[in-house]
Amino acid sequence: MTDVVVVDGARTAHGELLGSLAGKTATELGLTVTEGLLERSGIGPDLIDWVCLGNCVQAGVGQVPARQVVVDSDLPDSCPATTTNEASGSGLRAITNAIDRIETGRVGVAIAGGMESMSNAPYLVREMRGGRRHGNTTLVDSMIYDALWDVNYDAHMGTLTDRIAAEFDIGRAQQDEYAQRSNQRAGEAIESGAFEQEIVPVEVSGASETRRADGEAVSDHLVTEDEGPRPETTAEDLTALPPAFGDDGTITAGNASKLSDGAGAVLLADAEAANAAGVGPMAHVEEYAVAYRDPAEFSLAVCDALRALFERADIGVADVDHFELNEAFAAQMVYVADELDIPAAKHNPLGGAVALGHPIGASGGILTTTLVYAMEHGDLDRGVVAMSVGGGGALAMSLTR
Repeated sequence: MTDVVVVDGARTAHGELLGSLAGKTATELGLTVTEGLLERSGIGPDLIDWVCLGNCVQAGVGQVPARQVVVDSDLPDSCPATTTNEASGSGLRAITNAIDRIETGRVGVAIAGGMESMSNAPYLVREMRGGRRHGNTTLVDSMIYDALWDVNYDAHMGTLTDRIAAEFDIGRAQQDEYAQRSNQRAGEAIESGAFEQEIVPVEVSGASETRRADGEAVSDHLVTEDEGPRPETTAEDLTALPPAFGDDGTITAGNASKLSDGAGAVLLADAEAANAAGVGPMAHVEEYAVAYRDPAEFSLAVCDALRALFERADIGVADVDHFELNEAFAAQMVYVADELDIPAAKHNPLGGAVALGHPIGASGGILTTTLVYAMEHGDLDRGVVAMSVGGGGALAMSLTR
C-alpha cells in the first residue's frame, strides 16, 4: 500500500454570512489558501501534479472554479485541476479523490480541499430564459437550493433533521446544551491561539468589522480570526430562540451550523515523493470510508461511515484521540455521540460548525486542516474527520502520526 501523507494544511478564518469575507469570491478564497499552503509547506509549485477543490454553491462562480485557482496562482499552467461537488462532503471528497490518485501512482503530490462563499450566492430567476409575458416572478436563493435543500424530498435539510430528532427523541435541551458547549470550546480555542498556525490571513479591501472572541469589534485589512463563535452564549439565550423549520421543531438558528464563507486545503503526497521534495509529513492517511442511505436520513449516515471506517482500519472509538466531526446540526452530533459512545472530551474539543460556521464545500478541507494541527499540537496518535452529505451520505477519514 502507498503511504499517503499530509504534508501541511491551511485554512482561512470563518467569515460570517455577509461578514468580513463577503467581498471575496469562492475562488479568491481558494486562491488565498492555495498560495498560503505552497508558501508554508516550502514545496515548489512545479512539483504539484494535481489540484482538486470542492465547491458546492456553483451558480455564478464561473467555469471550472478549481482551474481558476490554478491559473491565478503560482502553479504552472500545465497543472490540471478538478472541481468536486458533493454538497457538504465536497472538500473531504476532494481529499479522498486525491488519496485515490496518489495510491494508484497517477499523482505524486496534490493539493485538495474546498472553498465556498455563501455571501456571494446569487438569486436565480428561472422563468426568464423563456421570457415572461406577465405576472410575478419568483427568485430562487441558490445558497439554499444548491446547498441546503434536498430535492428528493423537496425539503430543507433542517426540516429533515427535525424529523430525525423527533424520531430518536433528541430534545431541544440536549441540542442547546451541545450548541452552548460548541461556542464555549471555539471561544476558548481562539483565545488560546489554537487556530493561529493553521489560518492563512485574507487581505480584504477597505475596513472590515471583525468580532473577536471577547466581543470587541476591530477594523483591519487582514482577516485572521474566526467570526462566528459566541462564547458568551447562555442556555437562556438559546432557549429564547424560535424553531427554524416549523412550530413543533427543535432546531433553531442557535443549534444549527452557521452560514459562512471560507476555504481550506491540505497538501497530500506519496511519502517517497514528499521525502524527495525535502518535506516531512504532519500525518499519515490511514483509511477512509463512504456510506449512503435514504436521503432523509443523511444525519444518521455519519454513524454508518464511521462504523465502516472503524472496520476498514480495524480500530474503535477508544483508539481515536480526536474526532473532528462536522456539526451540520447539534441534533446530529447528539445522535452520533450517543450511538457510538464518543466521549465528550475528544468530540470536537475545539468547537465546531455550530459555533464557527459551515461554508458548505469548504468544510472538509477546513476540518482536516484543523485536525492535523490539533494532532501535532497535542502529540496525538490518531484523529478522525467526518462529514454528513446531502442526499443521504457521509464520509469519514482517519489520520495517524
